[in-house]
Amino acid sequence: MATAQLTPVAVSIRNVLIATDFSHCSKPALRFGLQLRTAYNATAHIVFVLPNDPYMLAGPEAYVAARDAARRDLEDLEAQVKHAHGELNHDNYHLYLLEGDVADSILDFARKQQIDLIVLGTHGRGGLPRGLLGSVAERVFRHSPVPVLTLGPGACHADRDRPPRTILVAADFTPASRRAIRFAAGLAQEHKSSLTLLHVLDPKPLQGMPDLDAVEQGIKTRLRELLPQECDGLHCSIRVAVGQITQRILEIAREEAADLLVLGVRPSSGVLDRLVIPHAYEVVRDSPCPVLTLRETKT
Repeated sequence: MATAQLTPVAVSIRNVLIATDFSHCSKPALRFGLQLRTAYNATAHIVFVLPNDPYMLAGPEAYVAARDAARRDLEDLEAQVKHAHGELNHDNYHLYLLEGDVADSILDFARKQQIDLIVLGTHGRGGLPRGLLGSVAERVFRHSPVPVLTLGPGACHADRDRPPRTILVAADFTPASRRAIRFAAGLAQEHKSSLTLLHVLDPKPLQGMPDLDAVEQGIKTRLRELLPQECDGLHCSIRVAVGQITQRILEIAREEAADLLVLGVRPSSGVLDRLVIPHAYEVVRDSPCPVLTLRETKT
């Protein structure tokens, strides 16, 4: 049996949504999602969304042709799943062709099907926008109330045939980061993984500060206090770095050879998200490993 990478303590996964665009990087996401299905005896919902706006502008005949092509792609994908995962039956997984806005369709489907985790492969094809990279992926993880696992172009060749040995949490002190730390700590404890909590400081406010060591020690103490008490004995290190936030997160993910990067993300505030709060999008886009995002939720 394949071992899924996400089996955190006290988390029940009954339904996994795997969004595909039939691209090369959708294949690792599909495999990852199906491993999760096996580990949890869950149901996998494999979804392709045909974005109607670009094809409608090209005319009704183009849209019909695109829909027929998508149906054939789904049939081919089902044949590949049957070949690679012969133990599955139709009670274990379902394939869907949805039409409309890609992000809205994924989120609406996730809500109606009571999805517990969304898995996205993000490196789309060229030509008309069939891929999930960019604003679509960002809209999904900023609006989704459930965790979203995203595999960007740099993570497509990462080793996902084993549980994560090294988990990195890029954290601040927002409610979303606290949620991310709790989730990642449970995951690390489940798999006996090493866990690193990282906080990156912007260098500008530090200019002229007399005791940077005291600042760093204070941050490390606050981060350690966010670890759940039931995770005593967990192998956890705390790092404080100074520099441009996205760049330092990605550098340290590579230094640590992280198998999984966990982020708490703020909910969407509108169309200017990427200009106002760009870090999560940039990290997901350029990460060398899969990124698990957990959005701040209302209490």
